[in-house]
Amino acid sequence: MFVIAKISATLTIVVWFLRKKIQIGHAMLAGSVLLFLISSPTLEKAGTAIQTTLQEIGTWEVVLAMYFVMCLEHLLRTTGIIKGFMTSMKPLLRSERVLLAFMPAFLGLLPSLGGAIFSAPMVEQASKKYSLSPEKKATINYWFRHVWEYGNPIIPGVLLASQITAIPLGTFVANMIVYTLIALLLGVGVILTGKGFQSVSDAPNLLDNNVDSNGASADSIESKGSLRYFFLGVGPILVNIILVVAFGLSAALSMGIVVLGMAIHLRFTKGQLITMLQEAFEKKILWGVLSILFFQHVLTASGIVQELMVFFQGINIPVAIMLGIGSLIVALLTGSPQGAVAVIFPILSAFYPGNLETATVAYIMAIAGAMLSPAHLCLIVTAEYFKADLFKILKPVLLLEIIILSLMAAVHLI
Repeated sequence: MFVIAKISATLTIVVWFLRKKIQIGHAMLAGSVLLFLISSPTLEKAGTAIQTTLQEIGTWEVVLAMYFVMCLEHLLRTTGIIKGFMTSMKPLLRSERVLLAFMPAFLGLLPSLGGAIFSAPMVEQASKKYSLSPEKKATINYWFRHVWEYGNPIIPGVLLASQITAIPLGTFVANMIVYTLIALLLGVGVILTGKGFQSVSDAPNLLDNNVDSNGASADSIESKGSLRYFFLGVGPILVNIILVVAFGLSAALSMGIVVLGMAIHLRFTKGQLITMLQEAFEKKILWGVLSILFFQHVLTASGIVQELMVFFQGINIPVAIMLGIGSLIVALLTGSPQGAVAVIFPILSAFYPGNLETATVAYIMAIAGAMLSPAHLCLIVTAEYFKADLFKILKPVLLLEIIILSLMAAVHLI
C-alpha cells in the first residue's frame, strides 16, 4: 500500500505545480525529486537516472526530433504552405468544421513525440470562422491527433505490443481499429459541437477570401496552384513515414532530412535558415521533454514500477484487471502508451501468452492513461501553443475516455 502513497504524492505535487501555472519541465523535475526522496534515495540511484537520461542516445533523438518538428512547423507556417494546403483541401472537405478535425487526424498518422505542435497552427487557422476558446481548439488538436493510437500499424506502441505478445500485427490491428472509429465518432459528437461553432460574421474566413500575413488572398493562393500546396503540405509527412518505415531511419534523422530538403526546395536564404533555427528553439518545450525523460528513468531507478507490480500481485483481483490497471497507471505516470507496453506487456505475456483479449484491455487502458497524463508531450505542446488551461483541455478528454473504457469493459470484461 505504501507504493500507492508514493505514486499519489508524486502525482499530487506535479498536478499542484501545473495548477499554479508552473511550466511542465519544472513540475516534472519536482515530481522526480520527490519520488526519489521517498524511495530509499541513494547517490547511486540518482547517478543512474541522471547518467541514463543524458547518455542514452534515445534522449537526444527525441529532443532533436522534437526540434526538427518545430523547424518544419515554422517553415510551413511562414511560407504560407499551411494556408495554401487548407485552401486546396476545402473543395474536397466542404466544411471548416470537418477541416478542424481533419488536419490533426491526418498529421496524427505520423507518429512523432510532441507532433501535435505541427497540426496546432492548422487548427488555429481553420478555427478563425468560429468563436472557439483556446481550450476548445486545444482539445480538437489533441484528441483527433491521437485517434490512430489504437490501430495504426506504424505506431510504436502497436508494434511493441504485437512483438511482445506474439500476436500477429495484422490480427492486433484488425481487433483494435474499431476503437479508432469509436474515437472519431465520439470526438465529432462531443468536441465538434457547442455554441462556439456558430459562425462569427465579422471574423475573417481564412478559407475563403482571407488575406494572409504576406498580403495574399486565398483566391490568389488557389490561382497559383492548389496542387502545389497540396503536395508541399502532404509531401513532408509522407516522406517522413517512408524514411522511418521503409528505411528504418530514426525520427530525428528522417525529420532533419525532410526539413533540409524543404529548405533547399524553397530556396531558403542563409538569413531565413538562421531565423528558422532560432525561432524553432522553444526552450520550455525542450526542457519539458528532458524533464519527462528524466522522470521516466527515475521511475525505473527508484524501483517504483517493480513495487507496483508486487502490490497488484498481492491483492485479490483478477490478473487481467490488475494488468489493465497497471497499464493505465504506468501510462498516466509516463504520458506514453509505449512506456506502459514496455513495462506491463512482458508480464502480461507471461500470464496470458498470445491472449488477444487481455492485450486489448491493457493497451486501451494504456492509451487512456497516456491521454489523461499531464506528462503527455502532445498535451503539453498543445496547451503551450494555444495558451490554454491544461486541466480544462482534459475535462472532455476524461469524458471520452470513460465512454471508451466502458465500451471496452462491456465487450472484453463482462
